[in-house]
Amino acid sequence: MSTNPNESLFEEGADRAAYVQTMFSEISPRYDLMNRVMTVGQDQGWRRRAARAVVRPGDTVVDAGTGTGDLALACLNAGAGRVIGLDFAGPMLARAVTKAHGRPAGFALGDATRLPLLDASVDVWCSAFVVRNIPDLDAALREAVRVLRPGGRLAVLEIPKMEAGPLRPFARVHFRQVVPRLGRLISGHRSAYAYLPVSVDHFLTPREFTTRLRAAGFEVTQVRRLMLGTVAMHVAQKPRRTP
Repeated sequence: MSTNPNESLFEEGADRAAYVQTMFSEISPRYDLMNRVMTVGQDQGWRRRAARAVVRPGDTVVDAGTGTGDLALACLNAGAGRVIGLDFAGPMLARAVTKAHGRPAGFALGDATRLPLLDASVDVWCSAFVVRNIPDLDAALREAVRVLRPGGRLAVLEIPKMEAGPLRPFARVHFRQVVPRLGRLISGHRSAYAYLPVSVDHFLTPREFTTRLRAAGFEVTQVRRLMLGTVAMHVAQKPRRTP
């Protein structure tokens, strides 16, 4: 039996969304620094790769769970005409606004399972290290389908549950032992980065997430495993409807 108290957040009736909202608000001052340390500086490159995979010049993009705005800004740099960054942690959004420096990116409070957007109103839906934190993942994917125009594109960066293989034991030690200690040291938060390995264990493998995207109605066009398989990038498209 696990001794990690965060396991209880995945039990029926637990308010995981409220915990995640509070946690990200509290770690916002050191969130970017922890990302750089935890990924050995690679996370920004992954965001640029995801943005280049789906953004076309002039696109309208929604970044669901934008956090401090790094993926939103990567989308602007990739040619997006407008980016809408939504998150339910206000302190994270405040940092995103500061980074944007008046560029065509709007940041607002929002929930990925209830997007404040019209049907078929955006060209791209994207997220980075968010979807495993959404209690109702299927609702979020349905919303992505709803707001995307026919032929619209989706990109998701996430830490998946690793499939069985020689690297899995090492990855588990890293996430269960190294990351929580680094997180406490850098962020000063006692439980945030102890939650991370539990959320990974309760998430999906890349193959399982591919199946989930297809079930939601997406055509999956690319799955890339990054950083020895500890990060996955999924790219998909909403089918074009015939007239």
